[in-house]
Amino acid sequence: MKHIHYEDENSRYITIGCVEKVLCMLACWAEDPNGDYFKKHIARIPDYIWVAEDGIKMQSFGSQEWDTGFAIQALLASNLTDEIGPTLARGHDFIKKSQVKDNPSGDFESMHRHISKGSWTFSDQDHGWQVSDCTAEGLKCCLLFSIMPPEIVGEKMEPERLYDSVNVLLSLQSKNGGLAAWEPAGAQEWLELLNPTEFFADIVIEHEYVECTASAMQTLVLFKKLYPGHRKKEIENFIKNAAQFLQDIQMPDGSWYGNWGVCFTYGTWFALGGLAAVGKTYNNCLAVRRAVDFLLRAQRDNGGWGESYLSCPKKEYVPLEGNRSNLVHTAWAMMGLIHAGQVERDPTPLHRAAKLIINSQLEDGDFPQQEITGVFMKNCMLHYAAYRNIYPLWALAEYRKHVPLPSAKNLNQVVNCIGQSLYKKYK
Repeated sequence: MKHIHYEDENSRYITIGCVEKVLCMLACWAEDPNGDYFKKHIARIPDYIWVAEDGIKMQSFGSQEWDTGFAIQALLASNLTDEIGPTLARGHDFIKKSQVKDNPSGDFESMHRHISKGSWTFSDQDHGWQVSDCTAEGLKCCLLFSIMPPEIVGEKMEPERLYDSVNVLLSLQSKNGGLAAWEPAGAQEWLELLNPTEFFADIVIEHEYVECTASAMQTLVLFKKLYPGHRKKEIENFIKNAAQFLQDIQMPDGSWYGNWGVCFTYGTWFALGGLAAVGKTYNNCLAVRRAVDFLLRAQRDNGGWGESYLSCPKKEYVPLEGNRSNLVHTAWAMMGLIHAGQVERDPTPLHRAAKLIINSQLEDGDFPQQEITGVFMKNCMLHYAAYRNIYPLWALAEYRKHVPLPSAKNLNQVVNCIGQSLYKKYK
């Protein structure tokens, strides 16, 4: 019970996720059904409640920080700063307030916990569990805001807090160059044979992930430009080793397996973003050329991309049935190709994809909810309601920025419409 109470206290009784929440709460009830520990658990149940169109559900746990980080980047890319300044300022304020300010309490190493000071969690500060890609995306947003007018987006984060975030990211890189999600990897792979669950895969030990690695690469490249003197050599070595890791784990078909989204489309978008950030291009990097070939082969007849959730458990690319496309997958693939310089070679695939996204927009600026696009540990599919707006907006914004068009005025109107929809939805 000592470890259970420690976890409860350091996560403000949210715990790391819904499965542990129930187990820890049940243990506290068994210890004392009238005790304060159990009552504190009861008070945090609403954090897990989600009311959907078809009734009340229990979610895995909140994705507030994760969604906000990407929504902010999509809005910044849309170049609507003058129109949505208050929304950007509120998003900036939430991200700053959501940073974890301290390490776990007491002798946290004896409780098998890693440093968390300076990190961001998947949800909010209360949760307490550092996540590498959430930290990278939160830090990236703060860095982007730091070069914008404070009278529009608010005061920039203090350098010391940025340094704390960098420290967390550097601490999570493995010897192979990859980045783990929650804590340093290093345990033996055979321990996965002891997995007690029938549902989740690869949960016994920590692993390295393409998304975490690529997110950190992009963020540290930006940090290095803005703060060139801080831990320069360590950051340079991190970036070099991370780039090699991405190239080493590329699949034979040119894709990357995505661990938190469906699936190879998602992983490939992240990997191409990371490689592009460190100067890898179609011309100087075989991995980029192979990834571009994979994406172009997977494009559907209507110009979009569509990948089945079955790719995740099968660990092989499975397209959606009926030649269907998914707008979120289409946006990921578009941005991956833009990262890889497709504009300079042949923008036609991007034109076709942009046309599909534009024609799919609803009258109110929203986009239709389609197939599920999130995943956790191979078999648990996750619904991210905000994805259907975040990524089409972001992809069109990058398309407008990188692809010159005679009819740019019309595309500007579409992007503005989507941006205003996000502004109204999340203001």
